[in-house]
Parts: sequence; structure tokens; C-alpha cells
Amino acid sequence: MSLKKLSEKEAVELVISILKGAEKPLTTREIEEKTRKRMVSCPDKTPVFLNRLRIKGVIEGQLSAERRGWIWWIKREG
Repeated sequence: MSLKKLSEKEAVELVISILKGAEKPLTTREIEEKTRKRMVSCPDKTPVFLNRLRIKGVIEGQLSAERRGWIWWIKREG
């Protein structure tokens, strides 16, 4: 079974909803697993797509030595 490739807008909405629902920052791998469970994929490779969103200011991200990779989160309001 193949994954449905999301449009840019759909993928942004999905990543934001995944991160809003998370109780802590998620690794790139965790986000990939959650999108795969929904049988969808980002327009680009997940790390590339997430980094583009970080550069645009849509999400936050940083390298985490503790979790051995990039972690991603949404800036909380307030």
C-alpha cells in the first residue's frame, strides 16, 4: 500500500496538528511515524520539509544531543 503524498498546505496543517497534540517536542522519526500511520507523506523528505517550516517560522526546532536528532515543537501562545 502506498502513501498519499500531501499538498504543501495539507502537510503544514498535519504537522501543526501532530505537534499541538504532542505533550513534548517530537523527533523527526516520531513525526514520520505519525504521518505514516495516517498513510500520508510530506511533499519532500520529512527532515527537509520540517526544516523549511522552521526557517519560515511555522514551527520551532533544534538539534538535541539527548534525543540524538532534531526535535520539533510549536511555540505556545502566552
